[in-house]
Amino acid sequence: MSTAVWGFIGVVVGGLLTVAAQATAESLRARAAARARQEQRERASQEFQRETLIELQAAMADYREALCRDRSQILPSRSTEAQLSAARSRYQMLVHRVSSSAAREAALAWEAAALPWFQGDDSGTAAAESEAWETAMRVTGEAVRATD
Repeated sequence: MSTAVWGFIGVVVGGLLTVAAQATAESLRARAAARARQEQRERASQEFQRETLIELQAAMADYREALCRDRSQILPSRSTEAQLSAARSRYQMLVHRVSSSAAREAALAWEAAALPWFQGDDSGTAAAESEAWETAMRVTGEAVRATD
């Protein structure tokens, strides 16, 4: 074969190798970008859950305080009822945003123990409410630390 044919074959092979190298490099860049986006989404999700858990703890404290205020009054005022309603609404919204089933279940168990006690139902006791409160705070705190 002549030198021209070998030169032509060399150009074709070189072109194919260049295209293959560029495709491989682009594929690796795309994978790295996809991995970075996934990690960013995971960090954002963890931060959202962390903030939600912290807000849930605050909402539970507000709800408990409103229940105490409501229980201490013979005839609750409109402002007390409004505060109780707002605190309960905020609590209910946040408790269902939490992805940790243990934290959600502990918070719901606290509410189930708190309502009978604060509303004067004979089935509720201060000890049961207090124990459920401590458990809910501990479990949500552990869930917050788990998002770090």
